[in-house]
Amino acid sequence: MRLTKNLAAGAVALAALVTLTGCGDGGDGGLISGGDNGSSADAGLPKASTMAELQKFVVGTGAQCASVGRSNEVRMLEESRDPAWSIKERSVCDETIVLLLIDDMAKFQAAAAKAEAEGGSVGKLLIGQNFALNNINRDGRLLMQGGVTRLSCNQADRDSLPSGFTAKDGLVKPCFTTDYLPD
Repeated sequence: MRLTKNLAAGAVALAALVTLTGCGDGGDGGLISGGDNGSSADAGLPKASTMAELQKFVVGTGAQCASVGRSNEVRMLEESRDPAWSIKERSVCDETIVLLLIDDMAKFQAAAAKAEAEGGSVGKLLIGQNFALNNINRDGRLLMQGGVTRLSCNQADRDSLPSGFTAKDGLVKPCFTTDYLPD
């Protein structure tokens, strides 16, 4: 009888723990590393909901980003005004790194692919699940160590990847992501 009561109590406690394990907000303040929003292309990439969270991510990698604000830095300025790019918000860190919050990463990649196909260049883009970084200069390697990946929509880039580096299909052809960051 005593054994049956102990087993029943243990089963109830285990069921409660399993149920409660799925609860909670994650305690990450909105900055999420990993996760999957239905696409394997962005699985494992960091995510930021606000410019403050994006700045926190950048600083957390060791890259310089003491202040965030509007700037006359021209990179991605016109693109941020074009709805086809699906850029929700644009800011600049310390007048250098361009921060972009993206509403729809597939639309962003489609616009980047179109720009590349038309002979334009968006420079080196590093992406998370819902953000992009441009004009990364010397901080690119630090940012990539933080979990972002480089986006390219140029097939020649993919064809010329040095051995040992990965290339994963992007959300839109011919875009791909890679852990290779050329100088």
